[in-house]
Amino acid sequence: MSLRELKQALVLVLFTVCPGLLIAQFDEQLMRDIRNTGYIHSPLPLDYSKSFESFGLTKKVLASDMLCDMETLDKWSHKGFGGMYLTNERSKSGKNSLRLVGQTTNPTFLDWGIGLGTSMASYDVGGVNWEKYNRIHFYIYPHCEGARSIYLNLYLENDGKIKVPDKYEREGIHEINLINGQWNECFVEMPELPRDKITKLSFAIEIFGKERTMGDSLKFDIDAVSLQTIENPEIASGWVPASNRIIHSTTGYGVESEKTAIVQVKNNKGKFQLIDKSSNKVVYEGKINTKKTAIGNFETIDFSAFKKEGQYFIRAGDVASKPFYINKNIWDNSAWRMLNYIFNERCGYPIPGKHGACHTDLNATFEGKLFPFNGGWHDAADMSQQVLQSGEIIYGLLEEANRAKKKGNSPLFIRLQEEAEWGIDCILKARLGNGYRAQTWGTNLWTDGFIGTKDDSSRRRQVRIHNRAFENFMFAGIEAYASMSLENDPMLKEFLRKAAIEDYAFARKRFDSLGFNDLSSIGGGGDHAAMASNSQYSANISFAASLLYKLTRDKSYAAEAAKAIQYTLQCQRTEPLNDKNKLRGFFYRDLNKRSIVHYTHQSRDHSYMQALTALCETQPDNPDYKKWEAAIRMYGDYLKTIMQYVQPYGLVPSGVYHVDEVKDSVNFYKVQVGIYKGAASDYKEQLEHGFKLDEEHYLRVFPVWFSFKGNAAVQLSTGKAAALAGRFLHDKKLMDIAEQQLFWIVGKNPFGQSIIWGEGSNYPQLYTALPGETVGGIPVGMQSRFNEDTPYWPQFNTATYKELWVGPAAKWFSLIAEF
Repeated sequence: MSLRELKQALVLVLFTVCPGLLIAQFDEQLMRDIRNTGYIHSPLPLDYSKSFESFGLTKKVLASDMLCDMETLDKWSHKGFGGMYLTNERSKSGKNSLRLVGQTTNPTFLDWGIGLGTSMASYDVGGVNWEKYNRIHFYIYPHCEGARSIYLNLYLENDGKIKVPDKYEREGIHEINLINGQWNECFVEMPELPRDKITKLSFAIEIFGKERTMGDSLKFDIDAVSLQTIENPEIASGWVPASNRIIHSTTGYGVESEKTAIVQVKNNKGKFQLIDKSSNKVVYEGKINTKKTAIGNFETIDFSAFKKEGQYFIRAGDVASKPFYINKNIWDNSAWRMLNYIFNERCGYPIPGKHGACHTDLNATFEGKLFPFNGGWHDAADMSQQVLQSGEIIYGLLEEANRAKKKGNSPLFIRLQEEAEWGIDCILKARLGNGYRAQTWGTNLWTDGFIGTKDDSSRRRQVRIHNRAFENFMFAGIEAYASMSLENDPMLKEFLRKAAIEDYAFARKRFDSLGFNDLSSIGGGGDHAAMASNSQYSANISFAASLLYKLTRDKSYAAEAAKAIQYTLQCQRTEPLNDKNKLRGFFYRDLNKRSIVHYTHQSRDHSYMQALTALCETQPDNPDYKKWEAAIRMYGDYLKTIMQYVQPYGLVPSGVYHVDEVKDSVNFYKVQVGIYKGAASDYKEQLEHGFKLDEEHYLRVFPVWFSFKGNAAVQLSTGKAAALAGRFLHDKKLMDIAEQQLFWIVGKNPFGQSIIWGEGSNYPQLYTALPGETVGGIPVGMQSRFNEDTPYWPQFNTATYKELWVGPAAKWFSLIAEF
């Protein structure tokens, strides 16, 4: 038994013998699940009882008309691999069901579909108006030999006034996560889908390769497709919740948290009650207040004065919310669940019940030598990999681990450190010498394990290598922080110290030669890191240098940290705008000040406050300390001011935009994915849907974006910035803004849904693709509707907005570490 295996075994024995060590654990079922999984060494069990789909199946059906009873193949056609036929082996109505079949792998790639190909069965609807219906309901029985993660896609096409799918192929596409070997009752609500002339309904198998235990074929029996009208359908867009809803944090609130909720209940009599779940007694009563804000009229409640720990629910009129907790360690449970998600995203590691050791054949060539490369964590549901993303997960895990240690939560601390060490191994083996690193690869597949076959030799699936300075600066900071954080491996700590010093030197040498051209020069990668602005880049350099200074006490790093931030400070807006609030404090992308800093789905908005607060912490006697402090205070004031535009919700706005940013084409298209030109008209329309500040500036709640949408990492990163500034300035308002980003994610949004699967309640299916449904899974995030500036969260489950992504998970750990 290795030393690490011995340590893990001893930890597990200790936790089992002394269950009281699992402190601050107020969800007893989660406590049992954590123990039963060996403290997240196998996946947490899935709890469907509190899911959006389980709640949806309880809704009253007002009308139901059969669309396809599967007794005939009339109007059905097939495209792609495999085939379709009627089977009487099983059915839910009548004698037959439709069986759709496809193989698990294919030696070549097709020119349509995703992955290795598609088997698609389509029903000719004939251009019928479906507007009187608001839900499709059907049954699916998957029988896919050895498959541990199963899904089937549903496609709808509309040829009416508004076309479906849209030009980015997001609308009308729905991934259905399924349980193998049983009938699954499925539905998708469509209250806002354009459906005035539905032409086609399709079911499709996507062929993504053969995982270890899988057989050669995929089979799905489909039956009883009906169109329904249901009572109390969900809303899919806008700020006003559906009727008879109480919008709150479904996880709950900290003892000292700002505890607010939104009430959309008729005949509420102007009062609400907080009720103890265990005793069913009223413990607090208060008034329901009417609030007119920039985004509408709302009724809100505030029970911040109530501070007793426990499990409660809210009652207003005849409506009661789902139970939630009040606890001083309210985010600790989410840390375990998010840790479960990260563990399930391990690459090259067998995950019990999920997959075997994967992607062992992905490879690269460096200096004439071929080497396989996997490890760390998959980037998303498509099983791609960005090593920098793994690095940022390490940083977030260690931040939360250090916080858990301070709070005396040893089990969480130990397990978070262990998971971080898995990622550390990956970022260290990615170092190839002289600043070169294995950086990124994409796959969309379970690969076959043989090096040189089609599934690992195409351009998308080859590991990319480069020596860009930006990544080396980032990794140097991560390695330095890890060296200061790890406790039980002195040799690893020392090696990380050495690596941090070396990688910073590699980065410094290249940056001194190329400057900001480093991001786009030969040797760079076309990944998300290349979106960095010059002002953010400078902040990243400064922060890395501050961490090296903390690690080594070498004053040269302190000098470099102070020097690098000078560029960033010159990019901060200090002159007020001509709006009513005289806004200032935000940052421009570069010294030209043509484009303001924004992020679309990837975000490092916290970099500015991270760098500035680190400087103040490490160099309190520096002559520029007052400048740094003033910059932090100005940015904090900016955040507090713009929050007025989103009340009574706490979602932090994307920020200020200049009307001519689209003309700064290099900067503008750098932050967009999937669009490279021709955005001027849409940009203008998107701004005009925001809030006009003055003749040259607008404020948008959601980013300006096009194909790639999803706000989770964006808001969590800005939330981290608010927390860093708030903690430094001892400003509770900023800390409240930071925590509001967590509340939004877990249900205090217009849809009342937690977008983290298994956290809180009313969590919907997410686009999980290869890894499957996972406790703690978090998606790219909420989007806005087309060019509007309102939240949009239809049940339709597709990439990018509902795709699982580790980027927001890293930001989640980093932000909850502040509480």
